[in-house]
Amino acid sequence: MNAMTSLTSTSDDNDKERHASHRDEIGQDVLRTGVALSAKEIVGRFGSANAEFIKGYRGIDHATGQRFAKGLADISKYKVSTESVEMARNNIKQQAGFSAEVAATSRDNAEAIIEGSKVRTSRSDDLPQYGTNHNVVDRVQILDGQILQGSQAQMKFVGDRNGLFEKIAREDGPFARYRGVKLELPSEQYEGAKVFCQQRASELREQAQQVEQHGKPDIAAELRSKAANYEQLAEQVSDSGLTTEQAIFYRKHPELATLRDIAATSHRAGMEGAKHGAVIGGCISLLKNSFAVAQGEMQGRDAAMQVGQDVAKSAAIGYGTAAVGATIKAGMQQSGQQTLRGLANTSAPTLVVNICLSLGSSIKRYVCGEISESELLVEVGEKGTGMLSSGMMAAIGQIAIPIPFVGAAIGGMVGYTLSSIFYQSALDAAKGAEASRVNLERVQAVEAAARAQIAEQQAALDAFVRTEMSQLHQETQQLFLAISVVGAGSVDHLALAINQYAGLLGKQLQFASQAEFDDFMLSDQPLRL
Repeated sequence: MNAMTSLTSTSDDNDKERHASHRDEIGQDVLRTGVALSAKEIVGRFGSANAEFIKGYRGIDHATGQRFAKGLADISKYKVSTESVEMARNNIKQQAGFSAEVAATSRDNAEAIIEGSKVRTSRSDDLPQYGTNHNVVDRVQILDGQILQGSQAQMKFVGDRNGLFEKIAREDGPFARYRGVKLELPSEQYEGAKVFCQQRASELREQAQQVEQHGKPDIAAELRSKAANYEQLAEQVSDSGLTTEQAIFYRKHPELATLRDIAATSHRAGMEGAKHGAVIGGCISLLKNSFAVAQGEMQGRDAAMQVGQDVAKSAAIGYGTAAVGATIKAGMQQSGQQTLRGLANTSAPTLVVNICLSLGSSIKRYVCGEISESELLVEVGEKGTGMLSSGMMAAIGQIAIPIPFVGAAIGGMVGYTLSSIFYQSALDAAKGAEASRVNLERVQAVEAAARAQIAEQQAALDAFVRTEMSQLHQETQQLFLAISVVGAGSVDHLALAINQYAGLLGKQLQFASQAEFDDFMLSDQPLRL
């Protein structure tokens, strides 16, 4: 009897420890959700910035439907001369100039979005007023549909910078047409370019003075005019932001170059997210632990230590949420599907990351056999309720479609992402399961089920997009029609339309007509919301 009591006591203690641990995880979920929601603005800015790199690579803006004259992927397919090594090298350099135009434009627009500027940069090839291959202007800046004065620029990636300047400065030079527009140079050539032009102008003026003393005023005038052109060049030259080597890399490896740009921008988002996360997480932890100290549940020293740990964790969560969220938003924003583009402007990119982070620990324990299927479901439900109750409200405020359908769409994405994490967790657990044949077989079964679940979740999301959205759109139009003509009909007609729409969303309203509402007002029945 004593042995049985001891076993029961041990089991109860284990349950208490497990529940206490789970409560701690729920508390961490609150912290993570607060940090994740604080990163929404950061994810929005840097995600839209990342979308510029995708546009530059593909040569199309899915958000507007605009097709550009050239994309990095298109330029990389240009033919290269095979007659000689030298000709092939020259071809690559010339094509690298095209890639530099596209890459620099993407970078400039991404930076403008991050800084909150409304100015956008465009290649002249993509503007009807310039046409294709304009012989002077390569890029311009636009604000509210108008080209900014003085923003016209010519980008020149050549081997001989000083020779280029000479061809521009000479009155009859082959590149004299570039005078008066901004000249964008490779970064390594921009260094010292202004000083060179100023020194050259000074030399030409000295030569003009000497020539004039020898009775040659016409030649002196030409030299002074050339000197003035060099002085103008000193004011025109600017840094393109790319080296020649980087431009060639964009030409040869556009996919990798684009991924690098996205990774760098996402890292910047992560750094800002870490700062916000530390502040938000620190405030939440300070309030929570101060309350615990006031209730006598914790000592002041322990509370201070816990706050410090929470700040560090929140900074890490803020970094990961912002960095990954910015990448996810970019892909959604430039998706070929209208539904995903719409969700890109909600909290969905941030919520996907947050939910997966939160449920990852429960999935890992289930795969390793520490908890059962039923316990996993309990944890998932409990955690999901805590996070989505605050997180979904952020998405609801940003969306213009009924709530259940938003939940279905986000749920589909979360389900697909979680299945992928589930599968990866099974693979990790399999590595350590070699000593136990039974556990290995169990993990392999979970792994196979996860693969099937990935496909099922993807299919479910695809089916949702194909069917439910169109039905929802039709029913919404019918409701708006009923509202617009209510003056010509009766209140009962409007009530019928609203009740039908509520039924579509799975809700039964309390009143179906004006008479039922009048009866309610005369009765003692409670109002059901």
